[in-house]
Formats: sequence, C-alpha cells, structure tokens
Amino acid sequence: MSLKNLLRFLLLSSLVLTQGCKQSDAPTSDEVAKALFGPDSDKTVKILGSKVINLDEEADLESIVLSRSGQSESISVYKKLDGNWKFQWKQEFNLLSLGDMYYDLSKKSWIPGVIQGKEKKVLEGDCIRRIVLADMPGDNFNSVFVEVLSEEPPLGLFSIPFGYRKGKKILDGLQLKEHEELVRTKRLDFEYSQKDKSIRIFPTSPNYSQEFVFNGWEMIPNLPMQPVPAFVSMEIVPKLEVGKESKITIQFKNRGNFASVTYLSLSFPDEGNVRMSETSQGVRIYNKGQTVYNIIERRQIPAQHTLLEATKEGWGTNFKYGISFYYTPIKADNTFILFRSSFKYYKEIVSIPNRESISKIQIDQQGFATYPLEIKIDER
Repeated sequence: MSLKNLLRFLLLSSLVLTQGCKQSDAPTSDEVAKALFGPDSDKTVKILGSKVINLDEEADLESIVLSRSGQSESISVYKKLDGNWKFQWKQEFNLLSLGDMYYDLSKKSWIPGVIQGKEKKVLEGDCIRRIVLADMPGDNFNSVFVEVLSEEPPLGLFSIPFGYRKGKKILDGLQLKEHEELVRTKRLDFEYSQKDKSIRIFPTSPNYSQEFVFNGWEMIPNLPMQPVPAFVSMEIVPKLEVGKESKITIQFKNRGNFASVTYLSLSFPDEGNVRMSETSQGVRIYNKGQTVYNIIERRQIPAQHTLLEATKEGWGTNFKYGISFYYTPIKADNTFILFRSSFKYYKEIVSIPNRESISKIQIDQQGFATYPLEIKIDER
C-alpha cells in the first residue's frame, strides 16, 4: 500500500471511530445526576464506568452506569427512547470511609491503598467493588449482582453481595452479616455459575460454600432435603373475562433437592369460582366455609376464600410439575393468586416464602407468608 493510500485509510478509519463515539452508549454525567438526585439538585456525579446490556424482556438494550457523588456510589439503568435516555431504576450505597481499598487475604481484612500494577475494571468502584451481570433460569436478559463494601460495628469494614432483577432486590447480603465466616474473613465473596445459573457464596470454602437458586421471586439457599419450587410459566386459555371460565395452568420446576413430599398451595383472596381440572392429580380444593388450619392460631378455622392444595410426591431436582384448574372471575379488576410451598423437615414444616423473605409477600388466611401472582382480566 502506498503512503498516500495508507494516509487515506487512516483518515477514514479515524472518521468512522469518531462517528461511533458520537453515538453515546451512556447518559452524560448531568443526565445521571438529574436521574439520581432530581432535576433541581445541584449535586454532581463522576461516571466511573458503563456498559450496554439487556436488563429486561424488551429487545432494546439498556445502559448500566456506575457513578460516584460525595461519599456514595450508585448503579443506575437507562433505556434510550426516541433518542433520549430514560431513567429505569437505581441503587445507591454510602460509605463514610470511601476511598482506595483492597482486600488482604493473609490478614482477612480490607486495607487502605491500592495493589501496585492492578488497575480497576470498567464497572468497579471503591464502595461498589464488583458488578456481575448474569441471567437467571428462564430469563433472556441479565440480572445485576454487586459486591458492596460496608462499615458497621463491630464488624468494621466488610463486603456483602446484593442482587437485582429488573430493579427489584432478589438477594440481600445484609441478611448474612452475622454469618460466622463473614465475621472471620470480612468478605462475603460470591461467584456465578453459568451452567446452573445460580450464585454461590464463599465459593472456595469447603465448610461454608452455599449455593443460592432463583425461584422466580428471590434467591433461596439450596439446602439438603429441601425442594425449591420455582415459578416457570402461567398459561390462561382463553383470556380471563368476567363471568367466563378459563383454564389456568401454572408450571413449577424444582430447583432445589429431591423431596419425598412437597405441598403447593394456591389461595384466591378475590372473589372468583375455582374448580378442579380433569387432568389434576393430587389436588384438593377447599371452598369458602370449609375447615383449614391456621398456623398462627394453631387451630382449624373456616376458610374465608377458596384454597387449592396440590401434593407432589417424589419430586426430583430440575423436574417440572404443573397445576391446572378452571377459574371464573366475577370482578373486572386484576386479581392475585397467593402461592406458597412447604415440606416436612423431620417434625418441622418449612415454608417458602417466610416472613424474612426479601420479595413482596402477603399473609394468607392460614397465617403463612405467600408470593402474590398477578392474573389480568381482559377488559372487553
């Protein structure tokens, strides 16, 4: 190639790169500041890094931004609509002693300063130490997991993970801050398994390594002899209309361990008629007025509304189980089905969710915590 042609090639290449840079893949620092603190705030932010990735079911990609303002660091998510960045959600973390820190494995503590020759990654701050973008089972988009440095007596400086799916918290490391291994090491390390699509805390510890699996609402510890029924799908045929009957099939997958018997309960707090499907196996329906057990009162009570209970025997890991029933809504408003699962662990009944769950829960007529499952009514 001649010198003239080489110069022409380099000039054209630089123009292409310049034009590519103009197509911003992240909002400006001013746009981020307004999204985080409001349009009238005079606070400023420094953008530490950003990445374009899919964070919801829609085809359009989002931009996740790591930023710093004062003693706080934030992750915030934006979607580009009609040429403008639209704010989606944020999570902010504060640290009084914000600054360069590194973890000293030999001392099992966080030390001020930097490791010579080691540069920070694109999505790595001083408080938000690490960001892992990973897809959960059944999702075609990514959730966001972060390792956050915190300070709290008597622990001092320690790091814990948090997880967010479409902006909603699915893993809360603060629930583990009294874990004896965290107290000892001051770092609750985690890793993501692409094969199992799960999170494992203390991954290198032979005694404390623990897997967490996603059940459709939150990350659940995968314990021995414990099933973890995970929501997979809900099919409604035909669409729900007031006064008309539809068949609803809800699919679950056991992402936990084998269980000899698992109980799945669906409660219908809104008025509506429920009847059993001809394909139902191990299903029993308790209508309003029939006797059900209340765990708080520790006695039998008359049911306030319909309860459907399914008994699944011999449920193996990663096997699906579907519950089918017919439902006729009598109100035009969208409604909820309350779901919970339980199993016997020796003489104890263990239920998912429980009152310590980080997901939104609702207490059912029997006093159990449940996950609300929304079902929409066709407004014709």
